[in-house]
Amino acid sequence: MFAAAAVWGIVLRVIYFHSDTHPYDKAIYPGVGPAFARPLGWEARPISGMDGGDFDTGVVDNRLEQADVARLRRYLEYPAKCRRPIFFRISDPDMPDTLNPSVRFIFDCADLPGVHYATTYDPEGPFLAFTRRLKASGVARLPFAYDSSREIDAPLRGRSRRLFLSGANSRELYPVRYALRRRRRWSPLLRHLIHDLEHPGYPEQGKPQRHDITHDRFVALAARFTHFLLCGTRFNVELMKYVECAYAGSVPVGVPANSLSAAAKRCFRPYTVRSRDLVSDLREPILGLEKRAAAYRDAMRELRSPSRIVGEFVAQASAIVAGRAA
Repeated sequence: MFAAAAVWGIVLRVIYFHSDTHPYDKAIYPGVGPAFARPLGWEARPISGMDGGDFDTGVVDNRLEQADVARLRRYLEYPAKCRRPIFFRISDPDMPDTLNPSVRFIFDCADLPGVHYATTYDPEGPFLAFTRRLKASGVARLPFAYDSSREIDAPLRGRSRRLFLSGANSRELYPVRYALRRRRRWSPLLRHLIHDLEHPGYPEQGKPQRHDITHDRFVALAARFTHFLLCGTRFNVELMKYVECAYAGSVPVGVPANSLSAAAKRCFRPYTVRSRDLVSDLREPILGLEKRAAAYRDAMRELRSPSRIVGEFVAQASAIVAGRAA
């Protein structure tokens, strides 16, 4: 069944195309492949099924293997009037700098007829520079959708008053997280107040997996603690952790992403590097913490509701395609 949205009286049918062979089952979070499309209500189909033409717009996942690239090349060799427009999904501001030839193909297709881009994060860094060079291709926003089925209703009163910290440890890419981990290493107080989950690794890339606390297990672990650290890389973009904090029903701590609504940002206290400020936040009366956690969940439900994301994407995609066809 197709997910459709009415824009200017027109129903646009969107299909999410993914690799035929990429090991999505090894992905450490549900933000890639068919799992990304599921909360949006979009049909997910292998790239080998793109030739059917029974859709209005295709969104193409960026986990591409060599055979997928070959199929996409053949598809793009058809005359533009004989094929549907496609939007390559961009999930990392640094993607244009990749050395991966399959991902490089995505950017080599820039300005080809009917080729556009859908970015999960606001354009920043190398991707922002790439968009400024585009002449014919357009760029639409396609953030992570809020999946209410993943919510955990665990009262804050029964949780440990500690901060949940997780993710890769890179001084350049995650400066806030890196600095907090560095301080925790030398502070007995912070070691007691912060639960640090190491990154699980990248089994999707054939690397060893350090642990299996991913997907729903990740949210379940976060829901054991009152607070959840959020930071959006050096570009301050909205990682999936921003909705996962709301799924866990936790109090957000750290730096609100630039793309968050004012309602969501209000749930954060001004972030400082001082331990006493973290202690003060952890010791806030439980009623105040419950209000912040509930307000944050409500704000993210609204901001990233699937119907809102689909409607806004369809509006942008329709305008892009119509503008290029004019």
